[in-house]
Amino acid sequence: MSSTEGRFAGRTAIVTGAGRGIGESIARRFADDGAEVLIVGRSAEPLEESVAAVEAAGGRAWSLAADISSSDDVDRLVSAAMERWSQIDFLVNNAAVFDEPPFFENTADTFRQTFDINVLGTFLISQRVAREMSKRKKGAIVHISSIDALGADGPYSAYTATKAAVVSLARTMAVELAPHGIRVNCVAPGFVNTDMVHKITPKNIMDYMLNSFERVPMGRLVEPEEIAAAVAFLASDEASAMTGTNIVVDCGMTANLYALETLPEPIIALEGGS
Repeated sequence: MSSTEGRFAGRTAIVTGAGRGIGESIARRFADDGAEVLIVGRSAEPLEESVAAVEAAGGRAWSLAADISSSDDVDRLVSAAMERWSQIDFLVNNAAVFDEPPFFENTADTFRQTFDINVLGTFLISQRVAREMSKRKKGAIVHISSIDALGADGPYSAYTATKAAVVSLARTMAVELAPHGIRVNCVAPGFVNTDMVHKITPKNIMDYMLNSFERVPMGRLVEPEEIAAAVAFLASDEASAMTGTNIVVDCGMTANLYALETLPEPIIALEGGS
């Protein structure tokens, strides 16, 4: 689709953490829908690759390397966006870190670093962008949360705490910013089929998760493009009455407590019959 067509034609979007994976897919989706996208991350090389991918598909994008936990960096990138565009229509907060040891080995420094990026960074750029959006009484902000905000799935105490904080932050922002014409929502991905997952997962386990993931009702991983579609919907005018929500995109994983399936013997029929 031409960048002059689509539901976001003539609009602008900032997507953080967009050098790869879910963030890159979100940037590409917004560009496919007609927006010009500012792709943000800490390392320049993957950002340039994302820009090239958007442009190869006929979209418009540019990039800036920045650390969103730094107020100075946030001011620099938002000022650059306003100088180029004069308005910011959408902000997608995807940037996050996910690297910590188990609870007893975790440290205060690791906890602080995780919260600095995942929560403080989300707050800083949201506040700065919202100030610009409020001048036009129009804008949409989407945070990428996680099903980890709803329940633990491993030894990631800092990460799960940050994602719960992001959901709570979105609710408060939604209430405070509604009078300024700004909507704020979250998308909570489940297990997503990204390059990073492939790199850290043995091939046999990857094949299982992609094709016969018994823990998940739909039996597979979520595709990054499916997360991007949910984000684009929440940002669009089609979701004009939605704010303060946390949409879960997980192939049904959190719909199932997975209790009966793990018993040594079935106590009720799980398939067919009465």
